[in-house]
Amino acid sequence: MYGEKIEKFLKYELDNINKHLPRKRIPLKKGLEVNTYVSKGNDKISIDPREIQFLQSLCPKNKLNSVYLPIIIVRRRDLGEGAYIISGESIEEFLVLKAINKWKGDWEEFIKEKEKRHYFYLYKPDLLEIRKKLSTCTVIAFS
Repeated sequence: MYGEKIEKFLKYELDNINKHLPRKRIPLKKGLEVNTYVSKGNDKISIDPREIQFLQSLCPKNKLNSVYLPIIIVRRRDLGEGAYIISGESIEEFLVLKAINKWKGDWEEFIKEKEKRHYFYLYKPDLLEIRKKLSTCTVIAFS
């Protein structure tokens, strides 16, 4: 009985702190045409066109339709203090890591490495760099 109430309360609180997340993300390919999205809290949020162009320049042309903005970075408390992962498709993970110079190779090399490990983890210093370079193209989610 109490466990169910606590679970509902925690879900409510989690939903509340994640109201800044997008209702629907926009494709990177159309990002310059439609550079705004609506958050779960009904706020209209703009994405900087320079950040969109930067991500487009890093993205393999055949993957432009697979990337959606904003890219969601998830805070994972279960992984320890200050650990994050990039939610979504592998290409989104590739772009973020490439943007902060944490990945030096190309897309094909990334896919080969991705087969060996499930996630590339991010930590607070990475997050600071991401927020400097991609402050409007990324959002932090809490789990």
